[in-house]
Amino acid sequence: MKTKLLYAVTVLLMLSLNGCHNNLPEYCTVKGTIKGVKDGTKLELQDSFNHCKAIETTRVKDGTFEFHPHLTTPTHVYLYVVRGEQLKDFFLEPGTIIVDVNASDKDDWAISNSTGTPSNEIFKKIDELEESGNQKAADSLKQEVIRAEQAGPLALYYAAHWNSSVEALGILDRLTPELKEIPYVDELREELTRRAKTEPALEGNVPNFFIDMTYCDADGNPVSLSSVVNNPANRYVILDFWATWCGGCVEAIPKLKEIYAKYHEKGLEIYAVAENPDVDYWKKYIKENDMVWVNVCDDKPTRKNSKAWNDYALPGIPTTLLIDGETGAIIARDCDLEAVLSTLL
Repeated sequence: MKTKLLYAVTVLLMLSLNGCHNNLPEYCTVKGTIKGVKDGTKLELQDSFNHCKAIETTRVKDGTFEFHPHLTTPTHVYLYVVRGEQLKDFFLEPGTIIVDVNASDKDDWAISNSTGTPSNEIFKKIDELEESGNQKAADSLKQEVIRAEQAGPLALYYAAHWNSSVEALGILDRLTPELKEIPYVDELREELTRRAKTEPALEGNVPNFFIDMTYCDADGNPVSLSSVVNNPANRYVILDFWATWCGGCVEAIPKLKEIYAKYHEKGLEIYAVAENPDVDYWKKYIKENDMVWVNVCDDKPTRKNSKAWNDYALPGIPTTLLIDGETGAIIARDCDLEAVLSTLL
C-alpha cells in the first residue's frame, strides 16, 4: 500500500513539474459549482504569493462560475466573494481545476476538495488523510512533496508554514527556476532567515536565545520578557503571541489555562503578548477570562511597527515558544506544549 502511494505521488509530482513549463496561451481554467450565493455575485481570485493581489474576477451564473486566468508561473490562490468572505484556497497551474463551494457552510472553506491538476490532487489527499486522523501518512506525503528534486507551488506553500525554518530554506533552494524568480520567494527567504533565529536549533548547533521585549501590563507598568525569564522561580516560560480578535487564539485559551494550572507551581510562567489596538477591551477580556499569568499588550500589531512581529518573524497568531529559564534558550516553537512540559516538569 505504501509503495503504491509513494509511486502515485512521484507520478503526480513529475506531471506537475512537466506541466509547469508548458507555455500555454491560456494558463488554466477554474470552474465549479457554488451554493449559498445569488446569481450575479462577483467572485475574485487573489494571489497569495503576491500579497493577495487580485488576478481575475467573474460572476456566478446558474449556480456555477468559471475563471480563465493568464499567468506565467504557478501560484496559490484564495477564492473570495468580492468585498466578502473567503470561500476556498487552491493552486493555479496548467489544466482544468474543479472547485465546488458551499458558501452556506461556514466550515466548507477549510475543506481542500479542488481537483484536476497535480498540486490540487495532492493537497486534497493530504487534507483527507489529516481529516481521517492519519497524520503519519499525511506527513509522509508532505515530505515527498518538499523533498522533490525540483519543488513546485505546493512545496512553496508548505515552506511558509514548515516547522523548521532551516528546512524550509532548503525547500526554497530546490524550487523550479520559474518559481525562484517571483519576488515572494525572496521575501519569504528573508522572513525564514529571521524566524530561524527564534526556533530550537537543530541538533548539534548552537542554541538560539530569546529576544527581549518590553510592553505594558494591564496596570500600565512596563514588563520585560527578560525579567520573567530571569526570575529564579521560573524554570520555563511560555512566550505566547495572541489577540482577542483571533479565533484560533481564543480557542487555545482553555488549554493554556489547564497547562498553567498544572505546571505553574512547578516553575512554569507565561508571558502573553496581545496584539490588540483596543487596549481597554484587552484589559476587560483577560480579567473576565481569568488569565492570571503575565499579560502585556502590543497596541501596534503590524509587521511594520511591532517589535514582536519583526524580531520573531511571526507568520501569524497564535504563535507560542517555550524558553528555558536557566539558559534563555528557545527549546520549542509551535509545538504540543503539554507533551513537551510533561517531560520537563
